[in-house]
Amino acid sequence: CVSFMRTRLIYPLDLVKARKTREQLEYSRLLDVHKWSQHLEVNRFVYAIWGEYFRERFDVAGRGKRPKQHPKYQLKVLLLDLYVAWKTDPDLLIGVGMSKADYKAGSRYNEIHISAVMIDLINHAAEQGLIEKQTGSESSGLRTRIWPTNRLIDEFRQARFASLHISNHEDREVIVLNSQDFTELSKIKPKRKSRSIEYNDSDFSEIQEMRRNLNLYNELLNKTFIDIPTLQNPVIEKRDESSGRETVHKIHVDQASKFVRRIFYRGSWNKGGRFHGGWWQQIPKEFRQQIYIDDISTLEMDYSGLHVNLLYGLKGVQPVDDPYTVETLNELESEEQRKYIKSLALMAINAESENKAFQAFRNEQPTGSIAKRYNNKQLRIMLDAFKEKNFVIRDDICTDIGVQLMNIDGKITSRLINHFTRRDIPILTIHDSYIVQNQYSGQLVQEMNRAATEELRFQVRIDEGTGIGIDQIRAFQNMDRTNARDFDYMYQSIPNHTRTEEYNNRLRLFNEYQEEYLR
Repeated sequence: CVSFMRTRLIYPLDLVKARKTREQLEYSRLLDVHKWSQHLEVNRFVYAIWGEYFRERFDVAGRGKRPKQHPKYQLKVLLLDLYVAWKTDPDLLIGVGMSKADYKAGSRYNEIHISAVMIDLINHAAEQGLIEKQTGSESSGLRTRIWPTNRLIDEFRQARFASLHISNHEDREVIVLNSQDFTELSKIKPKRKSRSIEYNDSDFSEIQEMRRNLNLYNELLNKTFIDIPTLQNPVIEKRDESSGRETVHKIHVDQASKFVRRIFYRGSWNKGGRFHGGWWQQIPKEFRQQIYIDDISTLEMDYSGLHVNLLYGLKGVQPVDDPYTVETLNELESEEQRKYIKSLALMAINAESENKAFQAFRNEQPTGSIAKRYNNKQLRIMLDAFKEKNFVIRDDICTDIGVQLMNIDGKITSRLINHFTRRDIPILTIHDSYIVQNQYSGQLVQEMNRAATEELRFQVRIDEGTGIGIDQIRAFQNMDRTNARDFDYMYQSIPNHTRTEEYNNRLRLFNEYQEEYLR
């Protein structure tokens, strides 16, 4: 047992009792019950807090039936998540469930066995002046929010560890069966209530292999530095107008947000199966183009019209060259019209009805744009034109078939992840779009063609919109040395972004952590 000499600072109550506004309360995330660390300084920190504030109240020695996890280790999860949130952004709050139903200690999604004891720990931490708590309610539509007081922040500042020493518990479940669809914004504003469903590995023959492969992928991501060099402050603000009013979501670009899970939808192993997680899935495309992996620039490539191609593939028919170009409608420029028809078609493939597709289309359009004002009649004209151009698949439109197509694109993505992980090459996925370091762009194109062909029995056109990488340029040079591009031009073709001072500092700290970890 290690003893600690501590000095308790006194903080006036008026400094720690401050109610948050609705806007402040909405800037939050759920308590992450998977935060964990075995770092010596982390354990010293937790044991010191436990001994000073919690032992007398929660020590379970000699008290009846013991919980699956000692309260001290549940406190560790709470403190670590509060620390990570505070280091990410001092204004970021944590939403917590205060009902026993929120904690299922025996769930496969709760590997640390967090129980309803967490509720007592939170209440006691508030009583001890370590956290501030603003109780939520069903009428407000907000969970209870917590955040560290000045007293706990002072403890954080004296701690001899960093956020990089905190990660996910090694047994965190990566294969998830959900009751409903999963959206990237569900953690912020769920459109329908969703929950994770318990299952047995014997329910589906591929579960164990999927888990092994995804654990290897997460191990690779964990040791990979993924960042945006142009960001001094690693935060991207994303505007959302789907609720009818503009809201701004802050997306944190950090090494703590790289964990990926594979999620199946609607309680079925044949629906969904996409890969979710990683801050790169939430940011706009213009920022994705600036991502560096291990301080090397990247390129992004995607399948052109993948879900339309999948529908053709299910019919055993080769897709048309461009499914979105039709005769002029609504007096629009051809490129603008194609953009709207593509967006509408993708909404319709995933929608249960035309009206839902039309509403989803309008929700995605920026305020003040002409497309935002399109009525159902105008949108139906565009959708009918798309159906006429693609008559082979017209009966599949607005039939909710999209969730089945996601199962196929999830299998394609799985092939790509496994290929690159086996070669120790990090690849970032955004469903049917993929990001790699620029020297692997040619290999990515080759494997995208291979993966799609193996799943569909025909090739799908690949959009190389962000350019070509070093390996492709060198291949061109080797094919025609007389007319080869010169060395300078080759490197001018590769993205080269200015690295900010803070980016360099983040990279240095990550490399120091990796060296410490390897020791």
